[in-house]
Amino acid sequence: MKKTLIVLASLLALAIGASAQQQVNFSQLPLISSPAPVPNGYDQLNWGNFFYVDPFTWSGAGPGYRLGPQGDDVAFIGGEYCRLGGGNTCFGTLSSSSGFELVSAEVAGGYGPAAVTAMAYKNGNYIGAVNFFVGTSMETVTFPSNWGIITNLSLQVTGQTNDLVVYSLSLYTIVQDPPR
Repeated sequence: MKKTLIVLASLLALAIGASAQQQVNFSQLPLISSPAPVPNGYDQLNWGNFFYVDPFTWSGAGPGYRLGPQGDDVAFIGGEYCRLGGGNTCFGTLSSSSGFELVSAEVAGGYGPAAVTAMAYKNGNYIGAVNFFVGTSMETVTFPSNWGIITNLSLQVTGQTNDLVVYSLSLYTIVQDPPR
């Protein structure tokens, strides 16, 4: 009986520690008036081609950037940071080797409408994709629950200005036990 209780307690501890729902926003980053890359490791994720800025002090912010509370940074993909690469498409990636499960995101088009394709991968294997459109009003995008735990999300943004503003993400991260 004692062994059974120990096993059950261990399983419960693993289940509780395995994933923790979190609301990722950018309020913990320093307020800056010129865009900078979101640092890798911020909220346990690696950020590729995501930038952050205080939209109320940045002169380049469009109407879709200033929909959240003053005093909070926003993250974004696009704008002049994608035009440097040419073309009419911009990509941003989120990744974590231990995995994460996306629930939803609060987003907007920074300067105008944009089409977005979100593509999910797990350890390099394609899981699925979802398409959505955003305007300059804040919208909630819900990700497919059947994606489950993924290790990489690629956001492809297409539009005249190629930009997507991210106010927050709701997700579960997978917490790995430290090495013993």
